[in-house]
Amino acid sequence: MAESGEPRRRSGLLIAISGARPEVLDQCPTERIKFQSLGWAILITCGLATLSMWFALTSAMGFNAVMSFPIAVVWGLIIMGIDRWLVTSMPLDGKRKLLIAAPRLALAILLGSLISTPIVLRIFESEINNQISVIKETNEANFLSSQQNSSVQAQVTKWQNTVNNLQAVIDSHGAKPINPSSDPVVQGLTTQLNNERKTAATDYQAWQCQLYGGCGAPKGNGPLAQASHARYENDETLIANFTNEITAREQVLQATDANSQKTRLQQAQNALPAAQAQLTAAQAEETTLRNNFQSTNGATNGLLIRLKALDQLSAGSTTLLTARWLLFALFLVIEILPVTVKLLQPQGNYERILRKQIESEYRDAQWKMGGSSGRTGRSGGSGAAGVEDVPRSSSDDSGLDSRWRRRSRDPLDVELENVWNTKVESVGGWAHRANTSYEPRPDDITGPNRLDDELRGLSDTRSMGGYDDLEGGIERRYGDDEL
Repeated sequence: MAESGEPRRRSGLLIAISGARPEVLDQCPTERIKFQSLGWAILITCGLATLSMWFALTSAMGFNAVMSFPIAVVWGLIIMGIDRWLVTSMPLDGKRKLLIAAPRLALAILLGSLISTPIVLRIFESEINNQISVIKETNEANFLSSQQNSSVQAQVTKWQNTVNNLQAVIDSHGAKPINPSSDPVVQGLTTQLNNERKTAATDYQAWQCQLYGGCGAPKGNGPLAQASHARYENDETLIANFTNEITAREQVLQATDANSQKTRLQQAQNALPAAQAQLTAAQAEETTLRNNFQSTNGATNGLLIRLKALDQLSAGSTTLLTARWLLFALFLVIEILPVTVKLLQPQGNYERILRKQIESEYRDAQWKMGGSSGRTGRSGGSGAAGVEDVPRSSSDDSGLDSRWRRRSRDPLDVELENVWNTKVESVGGWAHRANTSYEPRPDDITGPNRLDDELRGLSDTRSMGGYDDLEGGIERRYGDDEL
């Protein structure tokens, strides 16, 4: 009974997905259910891959659900094509079947792991979201702690102390001394003092090296050593000057007389705007860094932080760890199902017929290639009838580069080839034009074996001399002289 249209189309779709050849499958209908099941397996993995990609785009990457659907469908079709190629490229049989299929199985496991992960993350989505909040709070606390020791925080602290000290001097009308560490003049002199001390240490080391050797120059108090000594003494003089200037400045800042208070008040009023501007810039940089971190930390909801949250949850719960890996293994097995089924399936009639058809196709291709090369190549390629190319023997030393020599063909071979290549067309109405007809004789009505029966019943009238009667026939005897 013929199948209905809809089941027939559905069956054809499953067969096409499975990669089976319909013309081969038509010769072994009992194998159809096997390839329909294989088509269902590939279709299931395709649907699972589509769902997994949709979960990954919407949950892990935050894309729009509607806009993500076409991308997920395309990914599912790609997985279908890969699974179909993996199934169709499996060897039909042989002892090396498992060895040849190993790379394909490894690729299927890799794809299965990639597809299974987003589905597992979606199943534990609520627990993962709670753990992500904990991770974000921890990250912010670590950031604020690191900011306390950063260079930006040091600048903020420095200029905040300067502004506070200058404001205190202004509020006391110069009665409160200015903190030397907050005074710009003292700060500048201190910086110059520190740089000069480093220079003095370098010049002193060079002087000692030239004086006692070890610098690649002759040791002794020569011109080089004396020059280094002079530079070192000049450095020491500058250090003493800077130190005196700082001391004098500190005394001025801490003086209590009326003139000093008035001068200190004026200096504080002049220095406060610049200090406030520096403080504002440092605070703005600190705020920018904090806002950038908070913005990035709040928007982090990707696949990496979800995997990290799932790992933290699994580390603290054996039950969750077991459920996680069981679900992962379940979806992984589903994803590698087509390759596994194809690998474990025993050889059936389809594989036997397909192997024969492949061999037949190969023989047909060889025949066509041989026939075309015979007509256009070595056989008659020169256009001369009755001449063909034959292989040259290894002993032929004629010096020709061609490995073929010419010989005349047998005229009978040419005639047979012409007859073989002649196309005979059927002539319609030949019986009517020939005016012939066949009518059975009356004695033919009894059947085609009547004449045989009559001949078999006749007696043998031949002379039996020199013959022996045998069962089922007659055998002649020969004498020794005849042999």
